[in-house]
Amino acid sequence: MSLSNASISSGATVAPTGGSALAFAGAGIRGNTHSIYATADTDLRTRRSIVCTVKEPKVAAGAPNGYSQARTSFTLKSPLALDNGNVTVNTVRIEFSFDPETTQTEVEELRILAAQICSDADFEAAVKSQSLE
Repeated sequence: MSLSNASISSGATVAPTGGSALAFAGAGIRGNTHSIYATADTDLRTRRSIVCTVKEPKVAAGAPNGYSQARTSFTLKSPLALDNGNVTVNTVRIEFSFDPETTQTEVEELRILAAQICSDADFEAAVKSQSLE
């Protein structure tokens, strides 16, 4: 499929199937950021991690309702040891931005739509081969 003909389900329930649980443990909270790491990864050079950052809405005179949007972001880092001995870091970033007046139901719908973008075959080529077709 292509991006031009993509479809995802509105009002869906999304749940992973198969695989096994990858446990994460807290590496610390600093300000508005919480870092966690994969406990199964014993090599510090290639240990996977997730950083969650939140930004609360602030008064913003130019914003439609007088406040900036609430933001939550997740950054997944998955280091990879290369054959030449170097380490590169593969990264996935997910960001949610919502107006403070957005209902929890509307937030949940957007979250489920985003999950489908990450897992639906229609979006696979954009990620794997950077194809916009």
